[in-house]
Amino acid sequence: MNGQNGRNSGNDQINLGQIIGSDHRYALTINNEAPEDASARRSNEMAEAVLKRKMSYILFCFALFTVGTIFMGCMYVFATGTADDKKWATGIISAIVSGLIGFLVGQRKR
Repeated sequence: MNGQNGRNSGNDQINLGQIIGSDHRYALTINNEAPEDASARRSNEMAEAVLKRKMSYILFCFALFTVGTIFMGCMYVFATGTADDKKWATGIISAIVSGLIGFLVGQRKR
C-alpha cells in the first residue's frame, strides 16, 4: 500500500509545524480511566481528605485539652504548694510555655 491511494503507509510522517502555526502550544494527554472511575476516585479522595482533617482536628483538641489541664494543675500547685512542689511545677510550666513559643515561631516560617 502506498500513500497515493489515500491510505497512510508505515513510513509516512506528519509535520505538525506545517499544519499548525508556530505560535500554538501542543499538549498530549492520555486518559486511561473511564469518567465514572475518575469520578469515583475523586469522591473517595475527597472523603478521605475530610476524614483526615476531622481526625487531625479531634487529635489537636484532645492534645490542647490535655496540655491545658496539666498547665492549670501545675499553676494551682505553684500557687498553693510547698517549695518542693513548686520546683517540679515550675519545670513543667516552663516546658509547656517553651513548646508553645516554639510552635508559634514555627508557624510564622510557613
